[in-house]
Amino acid sequence: MKVQLRMGEWMITMGLVGLYRVFEYGLKNEIIDQQYRQSISIRPWGLELDVDVLPQLPKAYFLYLIDEYSVAKRDSEKLRLYMKQAEKEGQFPNALSAIKKTMTDTGKKVLKYFSHQPLAHALETLKQVKKPENFELLATCVDTFETALREPKINEKLTLNYFKAAILKAFFGQVSFLNVSKNNLDLQGHIQEFQKDYIAPVQYDLQFEHVLANAKSSEEIIAFLDNHKDYQPFKSLKRAWKNKTLEDIRYYVNNTVTKCLLLQNRLAFYNFEEMVFSPIGVAKNNAFNFNWNLEDHQPKPISSLAKLVLFFAPAGAAIYLKKEGFNDQGEYRTYAGFVQSDAAFSEILQKNNHFKQLKQQREPFDRIVSKLIQGVTKEAEYVADHLFFIEFSSDYDSKKTHLHYYHLPMYLAHYFKIYKGKLDYIQPYEYREHFVQYVLRGADPVIVIYPYLRYYIEKGYSHIGPYIAVRERNRIMQLKKGVKEMSSTDKRVYAVFRSGQEIRKALEQAAASKASEQYSASSNKKVNAVAYRLLNAAKAGNQKSFMDTLFRLHMSAEKPISPIFLNALHERDLDFATVANAFIAGLLSSGLQEEQEDVVS
Repeated sequence: MKVQLRMGEWMITMGLVGLYRVFEYGLKNEIIDQQYRQSISIRPWGLELDVDVLPQLPKAYFLYLIDEYSVAKRDSEKLRLYMKQAEKEGQFPNALSAIKKTMTDTGKKVLKYFSHQPLAHALETLKQVKKPENFELLATCVDTFETALREPKINEKLTLNYFKAAILKAFFGQVSFLNVSKNNLDLQGHIQEFQKDYIAPVQYDLQFEHVLANAKSSEEIIAFLDNHKDYQPFKSLKRAWKNKTLEDIRYYVNNTVTKCLLLQNRLAFYNFEEMVFSPIGVAKNNAFNFNWNLEDHQPKPISSLAKLVLFFAPAGAAIYLKKEGFNDQGEYRTYAGFVQSDAAFSEILQKNNHFKQLKQQREPFDRIVSKLIQGVTKEAEYVADHLFFIEFSSDYDSKKTHLHYYHLPMYLAHYFKIYKGKLDYIQPYEYREHFVQYVLRGADPVIVIYPYLRYYIEKGYSHIGPYIAVRERNRIMQLKKGVKEMSSTDKRVYAVFRSGQEIRKALEQAAASKASEQYSASSNKKVNAVAYRLLNAAKAGNQKSFMDTLFRLHMSAEKPISPIFLNALHERDLDFATVANAFIAGLLSSGLQEEQEDVVS
């Protein structure tokens, strides 16, 4: 029997991508028998599934995730980097500390589940390593540790525990093998739980739908329910259909049995709740505002097939760490990202494979967007306009989800194609990421530029980055308004930036002429104090305070004030935020280096 799995809501499409990835992995690694190689086929609308392949999927699912998140592979890669550092005498102490932490933390987990004398001995010997002269002994301990981790049972156990806690827990509640009571299951035990809780219900429900459609009498249907009386959803149906005719049963199915909200026309015996998909699910008992046809026992009905597809969502997402906030106030969270569009499923699959690869390479978000829209032509503007990114970080224990949608309207598609690579100068990395993500939300990235300027004031750095951020923000806002020609506004932004540089230069020259006096505050301190004042006024939108400080600054530097600042009061050529921030960026720039001249265009 073949069934259609059609794309729809992003979480279903994510599940379909994950299902196909697992299927491909299973075939490639001979986990799924080759007789099933045609069992899942790509169609423009999604996947066509032959239900005979279902029992093959649980083992492929776990082995895919074990390969993807292998603790042995992860720790070996870390230790190789640390060992290279340890070869350099000056870096040995820090590298040794990192090696000991990695080996001790993971080693304790291994010895909790397994008796492993060589590993225990290596961890004990590791305590004796203290100086660079002990490098050979350290290398022996690391080699023993890596050999132990590569043992299939050890790697399987540690990796299962890791991805259940760090990956799957963000997607689902304590269902099936994710329940804490199942923590001692081995790989085979996990496969059996998956089979029982996810595969069997789909098989029962699809067989039931087939019987309902083809039965010649009500007795055939009741007999089927009798043969599967241990399956909970069938118990209430059997009671309701006792002594009913075939016509009565079909009328009941059409008018009383709920249908799936995610996969059209499938019978729904389950709920879209937090244990099925925790990022946006709501506990059934708390879903007072989500009743379906006034049925509070099944407020958001989904089928067992949809439930199974959702369980493949973690394999369909790109998993990565992302920093929320800036500098020391920031916090790293694990995010799941996905690319959604109205394109054919094959294109969505290809884009998500590319997205995942780029994320693993830690490519900045703007470069990812640029690469994903390559090949989008004017004739395909609709496709670009309906391309968007979803990312979320979910904590099941605290019932909290950070969910972001990033849309790519055509003006942004044009920006990333025309000005590809221009954001490279925005450093550190986290400011660049936040800048791009605000833009993709349709928000004004000026909210990122303010802390970015403050960061450079506090650090006393001089770099082209703040100017580039201001200029690129102006370009994006102009494109959003429909402006195509940027040369004139680019020149104005650059002129304001140069004005800030000239004022700084004048202040530095004035400070140098006073160097013979008993005390004179350094020019840097003066510049920073003024920059703070200007930034606070800009952030508050206080044009009067900003212009007052600006006039005083030009008077002290004996410089005429540019008419562009007066125009800014009326926002004729540039908006106030652009003028203010471009001037501050110039004030923080100690000079126009050659490399800066290369990026003004």
